[in-house]
Amino acid sequence: MWIRLHYAYPSKFPLEILDVMKARENICNYLDMPLQHASDNMLRAMRRQITKAEINDLIHAIREKLPGICLRTTLITGFPGETEKDVDDLKNFLLEHRFDRVGIFTYSHEEGTSGYELADDVSPEEKERRAQEIMEVQQEISFEKNQEKIGKIFKVLIDKKEAGRYLGRTEFDSVEVDNEVVIQSAKRLPIGEFVNVKITRAYDYDLEAEVDN
Repeated sequence: MWIRLHYAYPSKFPLEILDVMKARENICNYLDMPLQHASDNMLRAMRRQITKAEINDLIHAIREKLPGICLRTTLITGFPGETEKDVDDLKNFLLEHRFDRVGIFTYSHEEGTSGYELADDVSPEEKERRAQEIMEVQQEISFEKNQEKIGKIFKVLIDKKEAGRYLGRTEFDSVEVDNEVVIQSAKRLPIGEFVNVKITRAYDYDLEAEVDN
């Protein structure tokens, strides 16, 4: 019923995939594209083979082809050589493009990676501080986007029942990493089945809903 595309590498992304997504109802209107950063300085250091301008053009092309698509990305902070300006560039990038979902990781100096030859010059504490700053920007964006869903009807996949309530997700939410929809229902909802729900409340990262009869 739902096919979801994850880990789409942005460099040389095949735009014809978007035509297939648009044509097939069973492909979720969702795309996970790990950009890692938005500063040209960092993109070069990470060997991402793409520039910030090319990323901007790609995001605009995706949204033009698939209006309403849910875009998820993951970012890394604290990569060797990252400056405060790089962090500011990343925060401004999030404010400009307003991704639906964002995950943040702090850089880990792992042997065998392309970054291992570089000096790990950002302290663990500073990496965490930067990650928190960036997530605070995204948290506000996520809250605003979720507020827009109140009163709307969504098809939800029921994942489990926990503490007397059902937990599900929309086509815009991948399992474990994205929003959950909390559903109060006296009626039994079969796990693994789809139901239509009406969103009644919205928070930073989760939604509350009732079954739409």
